[in-house]
Amino acid sequence: MGEPAEAVFAVVLVVVVLWALHRLSVIGNATLTLWKTPVGTEVKFEDGQQIAIEGEVVVDEPAHVAERLFDPAERPVGAYVWHAWTPDTGRNVYDFGDGELQGGQSTFASGVETGQAAIATHGHQFNITFDWLHDTYDPDTLSGLTVGNPMSYARVPTVMTRYLSDSIYISLESAVGECRINRLRDIINVHHGDVSTEEFNIEARGIAAGQQLFVTGELQERDGGYSVRGTDQTPLLVSDTGREGLIKQLRWRAVKYVLALLGATGLLIMFVL
Repeated sequence: MGEPAEAVFAVVLVVVVLWALHRLSVIGNATLTLWKTPVGTEVKFEDGQQIAIEGEVVVDEPAHVAERLFDPAERPVGAYVWHAWTPDTGRNVYDFGDGELQGGQSTFASGVETGQAAIATHGHQFNITFDWLHDTYDPDTLSGLTVGNPMSYARVPTVMTRYLSDSIYISLESAVGECRINRLRDIINVHHGDVSTEEFNIEARGIAAGQQLFVTGELQERDGGYSVRGTDQTPLLVSDTGREGLIKQLRWRAVKYVLALLGATGLLIMFVL
């Protein structure tokens, strides 16, 4: 390997190592938050306290266009995380559940749409505030989504992306919705008017009324009401698979990043150092 190529290779490996270390530190912080915060049994709540609660979801206001993504005959959806994707035939994956090869997906945008969702427990309603996720991920919005512009699909390798739909802080499996983007042509932006939107799709995972939800974050009290938000010290963790389901997800993510770290470090030692 020539010196210029070796230098580029070394830089790439160092970036992967630093990225994996950063992701592991994020997972460590989230895991530490879970360990430090048992599910609350308090009858008294104070502004600013770290809290973990689990209870039934109450939806006072459905999220934007949720009725187009989720079955309108089912329970209203107060918030959902979504991602926009196109088929990627070069990334087919084997589905062990169905025992068949499934077409791959290439995500090009992701975000969260919110109405007003809360958890009812301990005789109170705790509104879920997603502002911290907005600040952390700077997500897309459906109303700001543009399709048909090839430049919007330019992306770094999948393992290096930071789409909100792939966030370690969110584990939603109960309410899943999807639709083709042509059902949202009055909402999204089309780069050219004659662009076909048939190949563009939206998949969403929601927080629906009546489901059980686990949330960890910082308690905020305003005018006698409560909300749970995320901060840099106390990340917002949301899961409809319970506390244990979220821990399993974090553990699996940690394994993935440890393997990436070990692989990049091994290559760095073998070919560069």
